[in-house]
Amino acid sequence: MLLTWQWPDASAAERDHAADRRAIAATIGVRPGVIAAEATEDGVRVTFDPAQIGKPELAAALRIALAQENDLRTRMAETLKRAPTYLNLARTLTLDERISPLPEAARAAATRRTGPTAMVPGFSLVSRIQTLLPVLRSLSAWSRTAPPGVVDEHLTHAGLTRELLDSDLATTQEAIAYARDYVTQTTGRLARRASALAAQATQASRQYIEQRNQQRTQQDEPL
Repeated sequence: MLLTWQWPDASAAERDHAADRRAIAATIGVRPGVIAAEATEDGVRVTFDPAQIGKPELAAALRIALAQENDLRTRMAETLKRAPTYLNLARTLTLDERISPLPEAARAAATRRTGPTAMVPGFSLVSRIQTLLPVLRSLSAWSRTAPPGVVDEHLTHAGLTRELLDSDLATTQEAIAYARDYVTQTTGRLARRASALAAQATQASRQYIEQRNQQRTQQDEPL
């Protein structure tokens, strides 16, 4: 199903439509029952299980995505501030015998004596996001499969909620999508620029050769 939306004419010109599509795809993509949500030029294409989620819920998620007041950079900064909390939660799950099977992210976090080096200030933002993303995905899956009482207990102790977990996961996936689009666009611009420079260099070389040939012809002409 292709989701589309329309802004009033006065607002449409001010919107970053590519950013809107990424935000909607990310927000819908973390909803239970959604198999895939992909931003396209025409909107957001969604594959979902009607037995788990319906069109009204998808429309509500779309509105939530478009109603976000903070931009992606601000939201991602807030998510990264909570990264240690998520990593500590993953480690805590390894000690709870009621949780089985153990989330992959929890096993990975438990093997580290300290937090991932990618979380240390100074590492690139993308590296930090890529380190956090699998942890959030695993915790989100755990929050839906573990006993509700156990989930609420751990989230409350960590100062988190299911909604915040899903929101941070959506923001992180949106940031990855933005980084991917940025690299694609930058690579395209660089390729076009390199092609233009190569064409200019070729043209300049041809002109130089033609000028040299003309000079030689003039020198060879009898006086």
